[in-house]
Amino acid sequence: MSQGNDTWSEDAARYQNALSHEQRKRDGVWFTPLELAMPTARRTLLPLLSENVARPLRICDPAVGGGSFLLAASTVLQESGHRAAEFHGIDLDEQATNLAEAALLARNEPHVSIRVGDGLTDLEPESFDCILGNPPWETLQDGENAKSRVAALRPHFHHQGKGKLYTYRLFIERAVQLLRPGGRLGLIVPASLWFDRDAEPLRRLLLDQCEWQWLFGFENRERIFAIDSRYRFGAIVATKGGKTSQVQVAFGRNRIDEWADAEPEHVIYRREELQRLSPHAGTFVEVDTRRDLDILTRMQARGQPLLGEQGAFTWRQGDFNMTSDRDRFALREQAERDGYRHDGLGVWRSTGHPDLLALRQGAMIYDLQANSGAHDCGVGHKTQWRRPNTADELQPLYLVDATAWHKASAKRGVARIGLRALSNATNERTAIACLLPDVPCGNSLGVLTPRGPSLQPLLQLAAGTAMLASLPFDWALRMRLAGTNLNRFVLTDCILPNVDDATMTRLAQLALRMCATTPWTHELWQIAQREGWNERCEPATEAEERRALTTEIDVAVGQAFGLTHDDAIWMTRGEPFIKGFWRIERTLPEAQRRPNRWLAACR
Repeated sequence: MSQGNDTWSEDAARYQNALSHEQRKRDGVWFTPLELAMPTARRTLLPLLSENVARPLRICDPAVGGGSFLLAASTVLQESGHRAAEFHGIDLDEQATNLAEAALLARNEPHVSIRVGDGLTDLEPESFDCILGNPPWETLQDGENAKSRVAALRPHFHHQGKGKLYTYRLFIERAVQLLRPGGRLGLIVPASLWFDRDAEPLRRLLLDQCEWQWLFGFENRERIFAIDSRYRFGAIVATKGGKTSQVQVAFGRNRIDEWADAEPEHVIYRREELQRLSPHAGTFVEVDTRRDLDILTRMQARGQPLLGEQGAFTWRQGDFNMTSDRDRFALREQAERDGYRHDGLGVWRSTGHPDLLALRQGAMIYDLQANSGAHDCGVGHKTQWRRPNTADELQPLYLVDATAWHKASAKRGVARIGLRALSNATNERTAIACLLPDVPCGNSLGVLTPRGPSLQPLLQLAAGTAMLASLPFDWALRMRLAGTNLNRFVLTDCILPNVDDATMTRLAQLALRMCATTPWTHELWQIAQREGWNERCEPATEAEERRALTTEIDVAVGQAFGLTHDDAIWMTRGEPFIKGFWRIERTLPEAQRRPNRWLAACR
């Protein structure tokens, strides 16, 4: 960088450091490093330089801040020996605009117009060749000023969805408004653009009314910005007009120099693949390689939707909300001090008082395990869990009234699948599912039940549990999960494999053996016998036997998805693949770990 750029960086740092964290967050004052602005400006501007137009290029940053993107654009044009350009910038922050103007004038740019104002309302539509910037990433929601601003803005923006207004989304749509046909935008935006449900109208704008060329995603592990190192964002580049047939994508990168490469490593994501993998919301699956995308597409073609109108199951976020339903809970410890005792079958009884049932929470289940966590101490954010002292120890944090629960049992069905609602794509497991009897669940457990009437509902639930708990399904889910909330929106695009009747029955038997291992799950065996698909009660409790059964599940589901041995090798690859399964069963010898057992069985 030149001496002038060094001076700008020092001035920008001094200005930001003089502000409180609260003010910076409120106003979105996070100046973009020139190292990030430069490759974004270069990729956006260079295609415009070949146009045979006599007039100067009109370049604008509608949330100019300290001017890093206009400064980067000036550098790109000077390096290319291109004709003069007009540099336009606007921002609500007067000190920031002064800094931006001084930086550009120091570069001897003759056509500089930077002023205080509102980039969302104060500029003329279709008057610029290029829009560059890093708009604020805040939410318009709090206070009377925000309400009036939202009311004033909504009529002028038609691709924001029905939820809250986010400033970065407004500025993306504004960028398209401000560009002339054929003009180009290059912006730094949060990752929610490509995975959030409410950003779907904005994605359609970029796909249907632009040629969206680049989506280059970063994770802030190298502290590109002075915010949480887990925060994700990306650079987008698009041309106004036409329609997108494919996007060059990269995700999870942490070094700016990867974006600055002349030919960054990326994956071609075709429009039809976007539609096939996410038919409901049009979200981008964060694949690492072309092979990931190919495997996902093949799996999608051999399955049925998990949820939705054509889906196998319905979903709800638990039966009780842990906040709004708190007055319906009894602390187990208090109930036991008042004389309640567990009867060994999941019911707490006290003579002369109503029966109470254990409220299941996410920490109480694990992979095909109905009793993996016992309440240790604390409530709310201070809750701590431990492993049960014995296989039969049921120790929840809360109890709920049994009479009211049983009164509505006819509406719920014989059993349910519990799926942890909080998860992560880099955990040991992402899909943590267990078959449960008809027991009450808090909202940290998603509850899945059959969508339509069935003569064998438990068969469908048990087989579905095995599929959800398999490594093939888990791999596909961890490709999709961008946040930590495993909700209906994420699961609606997921698919289960199509299986024949024999495989369905076998998967159901395997899941039943692994999940129904305690006295309070014994009724599941009775239901299976009534449905006619499992005559004997054979709980699998020994570790070696359970490992063999999970391998059988992985093989059966992998075959149903049409996965080859080479696919399994790829899907179970180890470090440094951040979403890999190398975290599973690390205390076992390598050959005995679940991914390697699947590989060995696939041969």
